[in-house]
Amino acid sequence: MSTTATATATAPSPVPARARRVGDVPAPRVRPLAEVLPAAPPAAVTAAAPDLDPHRDQEDLDRLAAALRPVAARLLGAVADVLAGRRPPGHLDALLSGPALQTLARAARPPGARGRATARTPSSGPAAANLRGLRVCALGPRAVEVSAVVHGRDRVRALAARLERADDGPADPGRWRVVALCPG
Repeated sequence: MSTTATATATAPSPVPARARRVGDVPAPRVRPLAEVLPAAPPAAVTAAAPDLDPHRDQEDLDRLAAALRPVAARLLGAVADVLAGRRPPGHLDALLSGPALQTLARAARPPGARGRATARTPSSGPAAANLRGLRVCALGPRAVEVSAVVHGRDRVRALAARLERADDGPADPGRWRVVALCPG
C-alpha cells in the first residue's frame, strides 16, 4: 500500500500546488457554443436575413404612427366625451372591445350627474373635453399605443389606450379598435 501512495504523491500534477491542497477540482471544460445552444433551422435564418434592417422597420412604424394620429384623436375624443358625460358608452360599441367598453362604463360619469357647482345655465350640458398632448407609438403593423391628456371643465385626466387593427384593410377609423383602455 505504501508503494502506491508514494507513486501518486511523486507524480507531477498539472494543477498548481495551491489548488491541490484544497482538493481535486477538475478544470472547467469550455464547450463550443454550437454544442450548448439548440440549432436553429437553416431555412428560417436565410429567409429572415434580407429583411433585417432596423432603420427601415422603424421608419415604417413612424409613418404608421403619423398616419394614425387623426384616428387616435377621434377615438380618444369620443372616449373623453363619454368620460365627461356628453355621450353614453354604448355609442362606442363598434370602436371598443368588450373589456375596454366595461372599463369606460365604470369610469364614465353617470348620466345627469353634475360635477362641482358652477354658474352655468340649466340648459347647458356638460362641457366639451379638450384633448391635448396626444402621443402615438406604433408597436408593430397591427398595434398602436396612444396617450393623451384630457382637460375638462372641472378635471384633468390622463388617457392611455391600445389600438389594434381589426382586419387587413386600410388604416381608417372603422378598422382600428380600442382593445385596452386606461382612464386616469
